[in-house]
Amino acid sequence: MTEAIEREGSSMKREGMLLNVVCLVMALLFFGLAGLNFFSAGNFISTDSLFFTSVCGMMALLFLLVPLMTLRAARKEKRAAAGELTSAAAARGGALAGGARTLIAPVRYADAVDARGRPIPPDVARMVEVMSEQERTGA
Repeated sequence: MTEAIEREGSSMKREGMLLNVVCLVMALLFFGLAGLNFFSAGNFISTDSLFFTSVCGMMALLFLLVPLMTLRAARKEKRAAAGELTSAAAARGGALAGGARTLIAPVRYADAVDARGRPIPPDVARMVEVMSEQERTGA
């Protein structure tokens, strides 16, 4: 069973890598077309030439979004694994003026399941914790 999961995970990594490579190649192709238009056009400041260059540039930037978002997600995942995100969120949420209590409660039921055996999402567990705390205080 674990071999199948590992195999599936490695194939997903390969698919993601292939998608990034294809997107980078397409972006380079569109940047190349824009450059070719710039150097081969007799009068670059014409409506057709500027339109073609802007469309090629926009398409190249759109193809570059996929690898950039993949890099951003990987970096965010590394920081989450290191615990930086949770400590930063706790530092932001814990500082309120006037000594007021925060409404963001720590998630105590991270591994809890609902009546059907599904895991409870952290945001739902946090809302349940906040509501139960409000009931206890009578607010």
